[in-house]
Amino acid sequence: MFTPNFLGMMGKPIAGQLGMAVAFTIILGLIIHILRMRVFHPLRRYPGPWLNSITQVPAAWALLKARQPKAYRELHEKYGPIVRVAPNELSFINVEAWDDIYGFHKSTPNFEKSPVFIGAVSPLNGQTGISLANNEEHTRQRRALAAPFTNRALLQQQDILQVHVDKLMTALRTKARNKESVNLGEWYTYTTFDIIGDICFAEPFGCLDGGESNDWARAIINIFKAATWDQAIRRVAGTGTLLHKALVKIIIPAEAAQWRTIHFSNSKAKTLARLADPDRQHPDLIKHILDSEDSRAALSPTEIILNMVLFISAGSETTANTMTGWTYFMLRHPAARARATAEVRAAFASPRDIKWETVRALPYLNATLEEALRLFSPAPSNQPRVVPLCGAVVAGCALPAGTTVSVAPWAAVFSPINFADPEKFAPERWLEEGADPRYAGDRHAASQPFSTGPRGCMGKNLAYFELRLVLAHLLWHFDLEPTDSAAGRECMRRWDETDMDTYQTWMKPDLWVELKEAKR
Repeated sequence: MFTPNFLGMMGKPIAGQLGMAVAFTIILGLIIHILRMRVFHPLRRYPGPWLNSITQVPAAWALLKARQPKAYRELHEKYGPIVRVAPNELSFINVEAWDDIYGFHKSTPNFEKSPVFIGAVSPLNGQTGISLANNEEHTRQRRALAAPFTNRALLQQQDILQVHVDKLMTALRTKARNKESVNLGEWYTYTTFDIIGDICFAEPFGCLDGGESNDWARAIINIFKAATWDQAIRRVAGTGTLLHKALVKIIIPAEAAQWRTIHFSNSKAKTLARLADPDRQHPDLIKHILDSEDSRAALSPTEIILNMVLFISAGSETTANTMTGWTYFMLRHPAARARATAEVRAAFASPRDIKWETVRALPYLNATLEEALRLFSPAPSNQPRVVPLCGAVVAGCALPAGTTVSVAPWAAVFSPINFADPEKFAPERWLEEGADPRYAGDRHAASQPFSTGPRGCMGKNLAYFELRLVLAHLLWHFDLEPTDSAAGRECMRRWDETDMDTYQTWMKPDLWVELKEAKR
């Protein structure tokens, strides 16, 4: 006997109606969200791609694809000096925006870092290093950490730097005498890692001695990748949400945890060992902290560890990138290379004369360095900040509280509103005497490779000295030429086209160079 299935017959239209209701709700919600973002949002009048104005996905994708500086440069070239890069976020290239966003504010609070930002150092036991600290904590820690970065401390650290520069020159001299091509990008990395290890806690990495990198150095470079991926995830999932935690496990490779573990555990061990040996007479950062009663009282052991973890990661690969970028520009511009070389060799009868006080007085060498820092900044990615509760004016734009803002560093230096012939390598634009009138209107403050304001790079003076010392020694000892090989030409092509990823800093290609000892 046939028995009708009344429940099944009734269930189908109910299920269909439920599905339609869900679809209708989703569509209605999307329409309302789009109307809010496009018609009623306070940032609706600012130009930018339609999709960016309604979702964080394009901004997150630029980070995941490791091309944020290039993507934002393209947006600014299309839409102008102010671009809406996300629903509640603006990117600027105006000179004024640097101080408005990152500078000191006397009558209003300084801008806090966006919760989207994460660096190479995560919080530990509820404490943070200076990089992730809020403004109040940042001020306390920066004051406590000031002693190792004074000019007096820098003079004491000069001998540390010289040891490693001598090792580099010895290794390069051996390569030159054996007529071997040299990947200077690698050797700069060995040098900067050894220097920063010695400067932080009197323990170089040993890269120059072995002529190769090690697991710790490789882990530090990879940490930048993991931090950038995490930033992308935070944009779409929020910070600390269940979705954020789930996407971290899906997107960030498991070995990323190992990268952080290697870096943190090694840094912690070296820091604790140095803290336990206060009588050692070595002018590293921890020694300066131990010698300062104020620093010892203001910083907990955990904060000292976290800041050493930060200084190791921030003061190594970024400096090596700048050295490599400068060398590339010198290879591509023989006239500039010849002029800088002549200046260095005329100034110093002996390499022992190349010191902190003397190397600063070379106008053309310093101009080439400033131009390399402009075109190949070690920190080319946007550093987002949040407008405080009182609101703020940025580059003449009144913005409500909670708006995320930043300067696009790479886009700013390539914009004709800031520099004449912005894509041209022209050290003359930085000279005070004999300056080229074509560059008289350049807005130098648009180039801020070390950022500015209360969160500007604490190690700026140390970085400048390290850069000047290494590069002056290189020009004094050697003549440089690009390698005429297939591998060398391919590397130069990648440099010509900036064909490299960006994870907070550049993932630089190799740079093969022929070295010949200078004739005297």
